[in-house]
Amino acid sequence: MPDQLSPMEAIMWRVGQDATLRMTVGALVVLDRPPTLEALAERLAVAADHAPRLRRRPEDGAALRSRPAWIDDDVPPPDHHLRSLADHHLRSLSVAEPGSMRQVLDLVGLLESIPFDPGWSPWDVTLIDGVEGGRAALYLRAHHVLTDGIGGIRLLGLLLDEPQWPRVAPRSRPASKRAAAQPASNGDREPGTLTITLDLPRAVRRVMSGINAARDVDPVDSVVRAIQGALGLANSVSRQLMVTGGPLSSLPESRSLLSHFELISVEGAREAALALGGSRNDLLVAAAAAGLGAYHAKLGQSVPQLRVATPTSQHRKHEAGGNWFAPARLEVPTADGQPGPQFGIVVERLAQARKEPALQVASRVAQTLGRLPTRMLLPALHAQADSVDFAATALPGLPGERHLCGALVEGSYPLGPRLGCPMNITAFGNADRLDIGIAIDPSAITEPDYLIECLTRSFDTYRGASRASAEPG
Repeated sequence: MPDQLSPMEAIMWRVGQDATLRMTVGALVVLDRPPTLEALAERLAVAADHAPRLRRRPEDGAALRSRPAWIDDDVPPPDHHLRSLADHHLRSLSVAEPGSMRQVLDLVGLLESIPFDPGWSPWDVTLIDGVEGGRAALYLRAHHVLTDGIGGIRLLGLLLDEPQWPRVAPRSRPASKRAAAQPASNGDREPGTLTITLDLPRAVRRVMSGINAARDVDPVDSVVRAIQGALGLANSVSRQLMVTGGPLSSLPESRSLLSHFELISVEGAREAALALGGSRNDLLVAAAAAGLGAYHAKLGQSVPQLRVATPTSQHRKHEAGGNWFAPARLEVPTADGQPGPQFGIVVERLAQARKEPALQVASRVAQTLGRLPTRMLLPALHAQADSVDFAATALPGLPGERHLCGALVEGSYPLGPRLGCPMNITAFGNADRLDIGIAIDPSAITEPDYLIECLTRSFDTYRGASRASAEPG
């Protein structure tokens, strides 16, 4: 594992200084009964053995450097390791019996806002008992610098009774002399010469690299193509990484220090998405946009399109934890009068966004932003957060029937960071369902019950459209 945070992770760590841009990723697991704290502590120790980041933290004084380093926790002798895990990463709380899921979510909203202990790896687990029917809930959270969504699923898998061990990354083949001469393209490379004014000399040189070889064939055409490529990259960076103009909705600014959490389960989501010609992630984005559009309509605001932020995978390694994504932003339609055509537009735009050239240089842009002093970095990131109307992503869930320390897993829901926008809707693809966690800014969305009603109707509309499309004739 690299000793330094990646450029993107370094920015995430510094962003945590602003409570309105908290970078806390989490998951809520509903169990049929509460496990013992001793069993949980032992399971966490096993998980930490397989995921080294659970024993490491960014170094103190990281705000003074653009690339802080990972350092080991001050772990006591081995015979006290379980005790240190329980003391620093595990807690137990109760809701008044018979506790409802609303009470659990309200408690999670308070826990999510608590800062992590700077002396330990930034993650913790809270066992919540007293839930109606003798059930319990497990709230797992971590700073985004520790893991992204896919890595978080793998960390969660380590806690199961039949753990989903992360696959070992395949050994790299010996590089050829030509390949060895090329600069590395991973996020841990030393900073290049990218500037925030989109000079992008490294990217331009790469675009221009084929000119000399093609000059004898058609020098004018080669130069024109190189210039077009450089301009296309600059435009892509402008669309994806440095959006201007603010949000497309007219909701109040998202500035609440607390998040309001909601849960939705959508049965038959995979079948519906396939019938409409897409994936569950496409369905999540399309339905979220339509539902949020309907919420705007109730407020007397017409918003034909909204801007969504969604992560795109970037050459993930097979390990638990870590961040291997680049952020993509795109505009999606909200009108739900014709769900079939709307779904097709969303599928096409998501596919185009994943191919944006800017995503390939996101790490270099992060290197540049990381050199800014905090007093300049935070306003710049606020401006980018303010340009997003909602965030959305669907992740692989837990396949089949699962147990955790002997307790049956009845449900699992991701709880993504709000990221300074009004809503982050995140889903696990469990079986054929979408099990959805929604983080809402209560200062921007003042009627969350009505928003959930709009979202539920939107998913029902798409499921109905999928059944209609599957009928013969």
